[in-house]
Amino acid sequence: MATKHVRFVRGVLHRFLILGIICMVGCVSTDGGGGGVVPIEDDDIGGVVNGPGGPEAGVWVIAEVQLAETNFIRIVVTDDQGRYLLPDLPEGWVEVFVRGYGLTDSHRIKVQRGQQLDLTVSPALDAKAAARVFPANYWLSLAAIPEGPLGRQEVVSTIKACMACHQIGDESTREIPESLGGFDNHLDAWDRRVQSGQWGSRMAGEYMRLGSQRSLFSDWTERIAGGLVPNEVPRRPNGVERNAVITMWDWGEADFYVHDASPGDKRDPTANANGRVYGAVQSHDLLLWIDPVEHSSGAITVPTRDVFEGRRFGADDNIAASPYWGDEVLWEGVAQPRNPMMDHHGRVWLSVAIRSSQKQPDFCGGKSANLFSRYYPLSQGFKQIAVYEPETA
Repeated sequence: MATKHVRFVRGVLHRFLILGIICMVGCVSTDGGGGGVVPIEDDDIGGVVNGPGGPEAGVWVIAEVQLAETNFIRIVVTDDQGRYLLPDLPEGWVEVFVRGYGLTDSHRIKVQRGQQLDLTVSPALDAKAAARVFPANYWLSLAAIPEGPLGRQEVVSTIKACMACHQIGDESTREIPESLGGFDNHLDAWDRRVQSGQWGSRMAGEYMRLGSQRSLFSDWTERIAGGLVPNEVPRRPNGVERNAVITMWDWGEADFYVHDASPGDKRDPTANANGRVYGAVQSHDLLLWIDPVEHSSGAITVPTRDVFEGRRFGADDNIAASPYWGDEVLWEGVAQPRNPMMDHHGRVWLSVAIRSSQKQPDFCGGKSANLFSRYYPLSQGFKQIAVYEPETA
């Protein structure tokens, strides 16, 4: 591996999944007729989910299959009679469990596809246990904006900037990890936690703009640590929401920072139907791909035009150790690909650094006949353009 220069942490980003949703209207009837047996084919699993009061409607049945190149996950929702159908599963042992609002996750059961499988669930032990799987925004709603020099809208706008990278309210953000170190109070812990990672200086800058009103975060996590939970229970999926079949594939490694994914041409969604989905790994100069038909995955090295060391992102910053990775250095990107976008030919276009930022061509640096560069010379250029042609690799 190349010499590691920079620590990497993204607090909430431990795994990266590519997700597709297929509407399967009518795959399980919800008209009140029929019995407890769900018709299945050889590559399906179906059955009924029951709780203490009978069939559980609107809960998720989740199937996971460990494949050679990816972890495959398929999720469906039970109907009014607690029935479910997990369709078109890949070959292999399937782990199935149930998750639902107000419930404790059921035990995982390992079966082969082509079986009827009835499942049993139990109520959550208490409100805190039930809230563990609530959406992040239910937890974030517990935060209170303190009075101060900044207006409410200005505080909200600053928090929205955080949401560009972090799902505020998930477990990683609503709790202070012990691995961060010992602190006298939550405010000191927050002042420290925002300094980690490649964007540590930017995060800390946005956060400190709040001044004394940054206590919003520390008061929030302190009250949660004291037992506060959302007082509103999310509504279970209902109506056509129960017709969704969600499919996910795991890709990359735990320390990869995948910056955006592209499944096709946004102007023509059918141009790459059933084709590979691509994602740029900024931290490791890779273009990941997932084949949703073959359930396979891989990675393509993103090259640079010139051989150069460059300034690896954040290498000169004073980055604090990560509460998740410690002092381990994980950011190795030089090309740092971002923002993959597919055209109507299936080619993937990326913003990348193909040369050292100081190595500008003459037509940009005011050293050519280009009048524009004479009026406005650019001494540095951090990103250029690269294109990947799938047919020729």
